[in-house]
Amino acid sequence: MANFRYQVLDNAGKQSSGVLDAQSIADASRRLKAEGKYVLKVELDKGPGLLNMEVGSKRLNTKELVLISRQLSSLLSAGITIIRSLDMLYQQVETKKSKKCVGEIYEAIQSGKTLSDAFRDQKEVLPSIMISMVAAGEESGRLDEIMARLADHFMKESKLKNKVSAAMVYPKILFFLTIGITVGLMTFLVPGIAQTINELGGELPGLTKFIMGVSDSLVHYWYVYVIVIGSAVYGFQTWKNSEKGSMQWAHLMLTMPIVGKATKMTAAARFCRTVSTLLKSGISVLSSIEITAASLDNKILEKKLGEARLEIRKGTSLSKSIKGITEFPPMIYAMTAIGEESGTLDSILEKAADFFEDEADAATTKMTTALEPIMLIVMAILVGLTVGGIAMPIFTMAGNIM
Repeated sequence: MANFRYQVLDNAGKQSSGVLDAQSIADASRRLKAEGKYVLKVELDKGPGLLNMEVGSKRLNTKELVLISRQLSSLLSAGITIIRSLDMLYQQVETKKSKKCVGEIYEAIQSGKTLSDAFRDQKEVLPSIMISMVAAGEESGRLDEIMARLADHFMKESKLKNKVSAAMVYPKILFFLTIGITVGLMTFLVPGIAQTINELGGELPGLTKFIMGVSDSLVHYWYVYVIVIGSAVYGFQTWKNSEKGSMQWAHLMLTMPIVGKATKMTAAARFCRTVSTLLKSGISVLSSIEITAASLDNKILEKKLGEARLEIRKGTSLSKSIKGITEFPPMIYAMTAIGEESGTLDSILEKAADFFEDEADAATTKMTTALEPIMLIVMAILVGLTVGGIAMPIFTMAGNIM
């Protein structure tokens, strides 16, 4: 049982609200209707307090999208109505964001909206590819097939993301380990040794003075470092989200040595996979390119695909319209042209997606292999300078004593 917050109208047209204990949204709605009320809204009651505030992105992650798509496909294939399917799905999903999304879709359909409109209302939570494919599935009457195809698409997308994330784990560990060791030495080891050196007297090398100064400022003015780092992160995010900054960041990610190839191959795989999935669902090439452009997370590619879309609108084929996108591997143009000539564009792009996913995996592995020794060298330099700067005067004084 859970608490559900509701808004209803009585027979006199007076609006009221409250909280009801029920098993599900459908159960709460049935009980309110049995009392002669017209249900305006029913949602899970999160309760007051900071713990229930939504933090981070509103969008559902890939794992949640796979679960929703797979469950809806299975339920609809079994002949269960969409209302009943959504009610059962609501009880299956676990995260608050998923429950909120499914619950609001359920309410929208109950109020008379179509399924596609209900999904479209969740555009801040759901990806555009899902909204468009649900509309296509509703129109064609093949919603169960469309949801199964969506589940497969999100599953493959998740695997690609997981490969990249897994490959970056070790470099991230090395980075934070380097920062942790350096800060630990500066705040715990250096102050004690610095006090001993000052008591013994003697001439201090420039490196030692610098390290002692950094250590002293870190211990006594740590809040300044926090403010500076916080301001730098905020400034970077603001720049990255700006129109000019997003274009510069996109260019950097595409042209940076080693990283650039991994970025290009990942974008190529996502382009092929998304366009293939959309075309198989009966969505036009124009709409497919528009949806795909927004899913690549790269402003330069998004802009160039927007230009390609204009060319397609004028009557140019997809293969010719993307030929000028030099950030894509030439193989995409060749395979797209073959697919258009043979009438099997969706199948050809699916095979191309498999190929580019393997290439993206290999490029990511090469990138992380190159990053590991760089991080080790940076760690050795930082720790070596810190320890060396403190050890130098100790060895000098020991030599003078002997």
